[in-house]
Amino acid sequence: MKVEQKIVMIYTILGLISGFLTNHIIGFGLLVATLIPFVFYFISFLLLTIFVKGKKTYLFYNSFVTFLLVWLTIWILLYNLGG
Repeated sequence: MKVEQKIVMIYTILGLISGFLTNHIIGFGLLVATLIPFVFYFISFLLLTIFVKGKKTYLFYNSFVTFLLVWLTIWILLYNLGG
């Protein structure tokens, strides 16, 4: 498996987990619920930049879009289902 595929898989799973987490902590406030997934993203981004050298721009653009779309999809789906 290529490095790019592994990165997409990591951020898909991280987006999925963040979507569930955001749905469950929305009671603490919208700002907290939306800030925590981005903190997770930037921590994981900093950790992955150690392993992926020279591809920081590629890593940011592809991983951020993947994370954002998966996170929002899961959160909106769970929020609308009342979960």
